[in-house]
Amino acid sequence: MTEINRPELTQHLDAWINGKLSAEELWRWALEARSERKSADVAVRDIMDMLCSIPEDLLLPVDAEVMLDALNNPEDEADLSANLLWNYADMIDVAGRRKELADDPFYAPYCGA
Repeated sequence: MTEINRPELTQHLDAWINGKLSAEELWRWALEARSERKSADVAVRDIMDMLCSIPEDLLLPVDAEVMLDALNNPEDEADLSANLLWNYADMIDVAGRRKELADDPFYAPYCGA
């Protein structure tokens, strides 16, 4: 089984930030990659978990910046990456995003009350 590594994940996140990958394209890639491959380390695993829940958690390209920050932490500081990711996720204004994304064809099914 091949690995999903930091450089590959960084490339996908950069493409999302720069509009070269849509949220749906990144989400589908993440679902497929996670089902067929293993994560190279804990930070990659945690970010892949987040990417696999893009529509449900209403994640946007702006959130990828935090994911990139987590990938910039050394592998031996995985606890810092995990704390950064999960604390950030708790701070997302989900109610605001539901309103903002209610008409988006990809996110709309997840914007219900």
